[in-house]
Amino acid sequence: MYFQTIDEIKKRVVDCNVKICVIGVGTIGLPLATFLAKKGFKVNGLDISQRRVDQINNATVIYEYQDMLRDVTKNKNLLATTDPENALNDVEVIFVCVPTPLNKNNEMDIVNLNDVAKRISPFLKKGMILIFESSVAIGTTKQISETIESLTNLKFGDDLGLAYCPERYNPTPMKKQTQDTEFNIHSRGENFTVDKISRVVGGINEKSTEIAQLFYSQFITTGVTKLSSIEAAEATKLLENIFRDVNIALVNELAKIFPKFGLDVFEIINAAKTKPFAFMPHFPGAGVGGECIPVDTWYLISQAEELGIDTKLMKVARSVNDSMPDHVVSMLEDELNKIGKKLESSQVTILGLCYKKNIPDVRLSPTFPLIEKLTSKNVNTIVCDPVYEKINSPVKLTPIIDSFKKSDAILLITDHDDFQNLNFEKISTEMNTKIVIDGRNFFNHDNLDKFGFTYRAIGKPE
Repeated sequence: MYFQTIDEIKKRVVDCNVKICVIGVGTIGLPLATFLAKKGFKVNGLDISQRRVDQINNATVIYEYQDMLRDVTKNKNLLATTDPENALNDVEVIFVCVPTPLNKNNEMDIVNLNDVAKRISPFLKKGMILIFESSVAIGTTKQISETIESLTNLKFGDDLGLAYCPERYNPTPMKKQTQDTEFNIHSRGENFTVDKISRVVGGINEKSTEIAQLFYSQFITTGVTKLSSIEAAEATKLLENIFRDVNIALVNELAKIFPKFGLDVFEIINAAKTKPFAFMPHFPGAGVGGECIPVDTWYLISQAEELGIDTKLMKVARSVNDSMPDHVVSMLEDELNKIGKKLESSQVTILGLCYKKNIPDVRLSPTFPLIEKLTSKNVNTIVCDPVYEKINSPVKLTPIIDSFKKSDAILLITDHDDFQNLNFEKISTEMNTKIVIDGRNFFNHDNLDKFGFTYRAIGKPE
């Protein structure tokens, strides 16, 4: 394909006359593979997990495009496998979407990308184009391409095409959201599906960039912007998430300050939001999770330090956001002290293991350091997350109906809709001590007050 003219390639892409492989059909790769297959392309999904492959082929993956997945597996447009030779048979375009987590030193771990390079290199042929989506530090795509070149004796730009298109996937809640009755705190883009989120692409050369733009334009309805290089596309991804990390850190810090003045930070943010320019609302919470926002900030911090640059602002942002689980514990300890009860002798119910509402994803969830903090103080914790109950949880989960018996406090960490209709009249009769610490401005204070609960919320005055 890469050796054909752009006009020839365009016709084949529009006709879906190209076979595709998506490597890493997890959180990012599966939606991409599903939308490409829905468009009409024949797509192979390659993954190292047989369990994941079976879930895809049986259309049992729990995510918002499950109905679409059922359709594209039924008509054989999408087929998953763990065998790289089968996955790459007759394929001309390869999308790489494997995770790139942090190591213990908060540096990018590219072991998965290196593994992909080794596994697919025996099956790469001249004329293919590789498009990377994995979140990476600047220069990583070129680094992996050089590894592939050394393994294949093929050269990107001459024998193979190469491009980078940073993923922009905002998992869409699978249930109808409940609008906050006091303040409108929903962020922009909350319900954007994959096809409605614009993208950027950068290639090793102009032809690679154009080919990548052509493919994404087949299912992205809101525009695909060409950039000058792969590195520009990598840096764009970092900026998007670091921008969010820094601004969330700002409002998290304000959430600690404003209540001391008797002020509600949510009221202040929504008031500032009425300004029609130069302000974008971000909201405080019990912590920042997911393998995008915290990870990408650390990527650039690490690279900047290698260049001798001290990234003061980004480091502080990470420190502030990582401090929020401790802030929740401090709020709880304050309320327990008021009634003469020690944290160490308490039982605490934690609502929410997932890092985001209504999304079955626990990666880097702030609930984990919260559990660790409480456990270190010998607190008995009960964790409830109905959104994650059907998935293999790394911690024991308790059903809602059994989560409040003899508990001394409730910590709301994730604002799942399933928690919206809790029967606090009944719960009040089950608990030893009626304390609620709200980490997401989720519960109705008046409703809790009438049942005798002490209510504290991040960013709101006592």
